[in-house]
Amino acid sequence: MAQCVLPNTLKNYASSLTHFTKFCDDFHICESDHMPASYFLLSTFVMMHGAGPVGKGAIKTWILGLELWHRINSAPWHGGTELQWAMEGSIKLTPKSSQLAECDPVTIEHLCTLCCHLDL
Repeated sequence: MAQCVLPNTLKNYASSLTHFTKFCDDFHICESDHMPASYFLLSTFVMMHGAGPVGKGAIKTWILGLELWHRINSAPWHGGTELQWAMEGSIKLTPKSSQLAECDPVTIEHLCTLCCHLDL
């Protein structure tokens, strides 16, 4: 299953395991409770990290990484409706100051102008 994921995505998914393991260690969660992770543990993980400096994209990637980890190990995945609610709630609580402003897209015209004015 891991082979169906692009290398960069897999790297980000691996990061999710690091964050989740650190979270569990910080709160003294028994290793046996890491997998399968209960919906309560997953939701708490999301709420603790999502309502702060971590953006919604990172939270979604972390959850997808944890889900893949569970599926590869044939462990039940408890990410259901409650987890979705936790993700949506944490995203709404994220302060605007921790979100990056959207940038205009780079167009072919921009690249051509840049190329014409570069002193190679």
